[in-house]
Amino acid sequence: MIAEDEWLLASDLAAFFADLGAIILGPAATVEQAEQHAKTAEAAILDIDLHGRKVFPIADELMLRNVPFVFFSGYDEIAIPEHLRFASSLSKSSSPAAVVDALFQEPSTEPVTIAQPASPMEDVVALLPKLRLTARLLLDDAGASDRLVEHTLEQALEDLDKRPEGSSIADWLNTIMRRIAQLRGASLLH
Repeated sequence: MIAEDEWLLASDLAAFFADLGAIILGPAATVEQAEQHAKTAEAAILDIDLHGRKVFPIADELMLRNVPFVFFSGYDEIAIPEHLRFASSLSKSSSPAAVVDALFQEPSTEPVTIAQPASPMEDVVALLPKLRLTARLLLDDAGASDRLVEHTLEQALEDLDKRPEGSSIADWLNTIMRRIAQLRGASLLH
């Protein structure tokens, strides 16, 4: 989801992510439009100020659903609420590649307190679109990305008893995926 009220910037971001295979929700130019997409978004770029209204309620909803998001703003002086400061905050002069890095960064080793704990019965099937997008951003090839997701799920099944206690399935699978991409990414391209 792209929540951005500057049309040209929103259009550029949408084109960049669409070229990577993402399905674009928006661009949303108002908080009301962003609210319509927040329930189904799998990742989000949020301009902090949309026509004078702050997007923090949208960020709260995304956080509760464990959806990655990044604040993308032209203002340096907007105070981000304490409970949302774990999210990356980029200036609008940042490159689309920097946005990708911020959205899909390695999980922090610092503990993050989230308002609601993740459900122990997380549905891996529901994570597949997000995993595929992450794989596409890592390898930039549709076939290789699908192979990367397959290898990730196979490795997860082999290492099921090694999953770190308290980690979400999404974070654990992303860690496995990034490790496989680093070790065998080039071989997946063939």
